[in-house]
Amino acid sequence: MPELAKEKSKEGLEAFAEYWYSLINYGFETGNTEPTKETSGSDCVVCRSFYRMVNNGYADDDWIVGGKIELVTNHSDFILTADGLYQVLANIQQDELQYRGPANVLYEVDDGIRDITVQMIEASYLGDRWQATRVVTMK
Repeated sequence: MPELAKEKSKEGLEAFAEYWYSLINYGFETGNTEPTKETSGSDCVVCRSFYRMVNNGYADDDWIVGGKIELVTNHSDFILTADGLYQVLANIQQDELQYRGPANVLYEVDDGIRDITVQMIEASYLGDRWQATRVVTMK
């Protein structure tokens, strides 16, 4: 985690969001969702969906190709909400995702997110680090 992403500041929260998406990409590449789980809360709807996708995609010698998320922009006004959280809005795009199995058999293709989509990360600062408490896709 970059040092800036550990700071309790507007810039720190925005850097944390960038880091958090890099952990999502790491999960798609490796099948390892633990780093994302360590930085995310249990109320994170997007996280639970991500864990299911990756766990299913890497079961029984299967794997995932693609799915990389590009963080186009992110922004926070760094205002504490009534729930005691800080929000950051992230504009993202996602590459096509392929589910493959033994002998490189293609099982399924997910087109990804071609149009820019907005996700809101509601984060809490826990002592010395940020946590993505909730992440939701906005439409």
